[in-house]
Amino acid sequence: MENNKPIIMIVDDQPDLIEGIKIILEEENYEVWTALNGQLALNQLESAFSKRRQGDGSGRGRLLPDLILADIMMPIMDGYELHERVRANPYLNHIPFVFLTAKGAVADIRQGKALGVDDYLTKPCLPDDLLATVQGKLKRTRQQRAIREQFMEDLDKMPAAGIIVMISLAGTVIVIIIATVIITLALAG
Repeated sequence: MENNKPIIMIVDDQPDLIEGIKIILEEENYEVWTALNGQLALNQLESAFSKRRQGDGSGRGRLLPDLILADIMMPIMDGYELHERVRANPYLNHIPFVFLTAKGAVADIRQGKALGVDDYLTKPCLPDDLLATVQGKLKRTRQQRAIREQFMEDLDKMPAAGIIVMISLAGTVIVIIIATVIITLALAG
């Protein structure tokens, strides 16, 4: 049976914090992936995408997370660079990205928003605030997906609709030509 739980990736260099967030999210029926820095997260994302492209679902329908929660201050690759690399990858850039960080100064928040993150939470974060953010971002993603699917369905119907319009226009042109011929013959005769 396919796992339909939304997948949330947590990227933070504090294992205790990861474990606490993981417990909160799993209690709400989310699947949780974890990474201790941006490079490990990026490796995991690229590996998952590679498996998805090769059709190696290992019994799972989705192989990419539905949302990324990332700290900013981490060794090896910080959250800023991870965000930049995810956004630069056309196969990953659709994933909502939220900073969850101790950097709570107004300038830090402004910088995160200027980079284009989907949201910015400061540590410590109340579980209800975390869940509201996650639920809101996932709801928006579902809405966008539904609109995209509707648009694609409409595009699939377009050729048939185009043919009907063309036949209607051709019919109208033929009627106009016949009417013109009849009027011309009537005036001539």
